[in-house]
Amino acid sequence: MEKSQKRFGVSSSCSVREGERAVIRGEDMISLLPEPLLCHILGFLTIDEAIWTSVLSSRWRHLWKWVPRLELDSSYFASDKVCVDFIDKFLAFQGKSYLREFKLTIDHDVVYSNVSLYEPGLGRVDMRKLERFQVENRFEQRSVDNIVTPLTLSVCEALISLKLHFVRLNEFESLSLPCLKIMFLEDVVFPSDAAAEALISTSPVLEILKISLQSIDDVSVALRVCSPSLKRFTLKGVERYYVRGHSSVLIDAPKLEYLSLMGYYHSRSFKIISMADFVKVDIDVEFMLMRDPKRKIIYNLVKNFSGVEDMTISWKSLEFIYSFHHMKPPPKFHDLTVLRATMCLYASPELLPVVLKSCPNLKHLTLELVIDDDSYEESTRLSTVKLPHCLVSSLESVEMESPVTEKAIELKLARYFMKNSTTLKKLVLRLNDCTLKPCVLEQLVKTSRRYGLSQFEVIPVVPTPNPRPEGYVYEKSHRF
Repeated sequence: MEKSQKRFGVSSSCSVREGERAVIRGEDMISLLPEPLLCHILGFLTIDEAIWTSVLSSRWRHLWKWVPRLELDSSYFASDKVCVDFIDKFLAFQGKSYLREFKLTIDHDVVYSNVSLYEPGLGRVDMRKLERFQVENRFEQRSVDNIVTPLTLSVCEALISLKLHFVRLNEFESLSLPCLKIMFLEDVVFPSDAAAEALISTSPVLEILKISLQSIDDVSVALRVCSPSLKRFTLKGVERYYVRGHSSVLIDAPKLEYLSLMGYYHSRSFKIISMADFVKVDIDVEFMLMRDPKRKIIYNLVKNFSGVEDMTISWKSLEFIYSFHHMKPPPKFHDLTVLRATMCLYASPELLPVVLKSCPNLKHLTLELVIDDDSYEESTRLSTVKLPHCLVSSLESVEMESPVTEKAIELKLARYFMKNSTTLKKLVLRLNDCTLKPCVLEQLVKTSRRYGLSQFEVIPVVPTPNPRPEGYVYEKSHRF
């Protein structure tokens, strides 16, 4: 230690004495840092916290105005005008913009918001060097009909992430987004279908797209997603009472690896021209009840996924697909090997075999069993229904998560798979509030050995405490 200190010309006693003097003097070591570094550090704070630092000393008085990140919530201001004035003063002080990230949340519940006030202020945001830009409208109690913030996109040379919620985009003659990788367009109103397509096609490195479009004046929306770089795409259908007209969707994305459909489906056509060879599909859609010929539209949608190998599907979507089993020919997923599905415990006993028959080469099945009060009457006839012959020699593993029911339907379902699949090697049963008697568990283990399973597990799942107050009813969010 002493040799190393002498090599650098510092003695042990000297270094201790200098350290003591620094502590005694109470030097502000942080203030000795260069201003660009201090502004970078302030960028990790909220704007309120950054402003508080202005009281530390005269040198810190204006540093917060140079932060590269501005995140504002209109509910923190007395009015929309005060919020807009703050944005204007902040941008005016910076002059040559150092801003790299801008996020604005407009709250419509605290006071009635005049969204038109924000258009000039948002137009003054210099987006040439901006990397992340987000505008969100928040409303939980007020009606959201016709509440959209007007916005004009300008030159965005460095923009990486663009997230807009309930925004109306104005016409743009030319726009280039050479660095944009993430785009969220939630309930965004475009001036035209061509504008929507142009925004996507002018993003040559776009990888993640989440979109739901609002139509106005009962005009149908034609969404064309044409992107050679897109890897993940989520499409959300707006809720029923916001539907004005119908939409058509076309996807041409040769590198697409993940496709998610959520919300309400009301498209008149859905066509996929190209995707990657291996695609994961997540369907969580509530189909509106339709009669022929509109039912054929949804039938054709399902046929788009006949070559998918990995699929996740919700109970509402699964229930609707089951309704197609009378159609000739029923939809088939010939390449599907991995399926994750949510199913009602009290559903018709014929539902599961019919759905599995559509997946003749399925190898891995994960089931989340739920109780749906609106579903069929409780049935215990599952043991009389055979597994489709095509799955007898293909299904290799089954994982189920289920509540424990009085009539032990979840256990009957476990035995159902053991009995009907000759190639089943793995069965995992996760039970909520597991209270299985030792004799029942022992019988299940014996059954698994009898049918040659190499892995059988029963895992108790301890429910997490409900953080919500008593009487609170959870509703699944349809936000991205």
